[in-house]
Amino acid sequence: MGSDLDAALDATATATGAPPSTTTPGGELASGIRLGHFQISKKLGAGAMGEVYLATDLALDRPVAVKVLATGTTTQEARERMIREARAQARVMHSNVAHIYFIGEDAGRLYFAMELVSGETLAERCAKGPIAAEQALALIHDAVLGLREAQRAGFTHRDVKPSNLMVDAHGVIKVLDFGLAAGAPEHAGDGGPVAQTTLAGTPLYMAPEQARGEPVDFRADVYALGATLYQLVSGRPPFQAQSAAELRSLHETAVRPSIPRGVVPRIQGTALDGLISRMMAPRPADRFASYDELLRAIELVSTQYTRPAGFWVRMIAGGIDQLSVLIVLGLTMAVLWGGGDVPMGLIGIPLVALVETLLVVRWGTTLGGALFELQIADVTTGIRPPWRSVLARELIKFGPFIAAEILARALAPLHIPVIKTIFSILWAIIGITWIVHVLYASLRVPGKRTAWDRRSGTIVRYRR
Repeated sequence: MGSDLDAALDATATATGAPPSTTTPGGELASGIRLGHFQISKKLGAGAMGEVYLATDLALDRPVAVKVLATGTTTQEARERMIREARAQARVMHSNVAHIYFIGEDAGRLYFAMELVSGETLAERCAKGPIAAEQALALIHDAVLGLREAQRAGFTHRDVKPSNLMVDAHGVIKVLDFGLAAGAPEHAGDGGPVAQTTLAGTPLYMAPEQARGEPVDFRADVYALGATLYQLVSGRPPFQAQSAAELRSLHETAVRPSIPRGVVPRIQGTALDGLISRMMAPRPADRFASYDELLRAIELVSTQYTRPAGFWVRMIAGGIDQLSVLIVLGLTMAVLWGGGDVPMGLIGIPLVALVETLLVVRWGTTLGGALFELQIADVTTGIRPPWRSVLARELIKFGPFIAAEILARALAPLHIPVIKTIFSILWAIIGITWIVHVLYASLRVPGKRTAWDRRSGTIVRYRR
């Protein structure tokens, strides 16, 4: 696919049919011209609806970016869109959104001044090759923070793509170009769908419902972010085609290709693929239900935000938990029963499970976990799991040991010598299987989650 076609499919569509040309119209502003109290220095770039110039704010003596409505797009619709962009962006006060300073009209040119972001767009970064998964997740994470603030202000961006996400000189991501933002401040925070009066968006990243012209909400932006994340880590958009219509059809019906092997470590790649698949689900209902839920999912995949505990630290912490409970139980039994035959297996293991349940429900960790700064968290909420989940986790974790001990105690009155040997071997098999499973989960399973963690919806991670 040629560069001209790629540029066309990456252009913002503003009407039904092929996306408009992004060639700069004539009538560029000359250096030194003033618009209000902003003095133009040089042109920085141009889009379908406007041109961006480097300028100086003469009142505050600072550099700014001035966006001017292009001379060839002076229709009332274009003016309203530009005003809507400025007002939408001005209402979103967040470090991950470029700030708007002023809007006005001078010499017949509608313009607004905004924060000058010195850096490069994610599109420019992608042109250099794939980005490391951890860095890509961090960039998308911070872009989500900016878009979440826009949603709280009542707006859906509708044109999220690499060229509208810029990284400044300090590594901070900035969401740009709210020209297609839909919504109104009176609807701030309601999260309801916004009707589309015209087709708007970018075919390479457009959600299926947006391409169909249906009402959209923040989940359309989530879809576009998923497509952007895929491109960051793989070096290419998730779908490519010879026309915008074919591309939209692929987004709606085709199976998204997996992240190429070798680009991301296999364990993290599996989790990352799952994250992108949910972000890019064809049906909005199958995507994340809120930006908060998306943020937690990103954090679970990224070791920068969530570092899951490994094999050795989990084994040592678990050993400390069991040993401490059994020592207390042994001392108690010795005092109460005079050191007689104490059923440590039958009482001790359930007691360990009960103590761990109480500690996790109350503090989110156990004695051994606290020593290593570990916590057990709910994968959905990111906080302490509810008691039902914790209890289920402990039953799955210790259930085989408890079942074997109960069965051994039940058969003990038969006084069959071989039974004791059989159950000793069974105990050893269960113990070895348990250790091997923790080792396997630590080496091969995304998030290093064991069977009891996956069943109960929890994760063992270092405390944040």
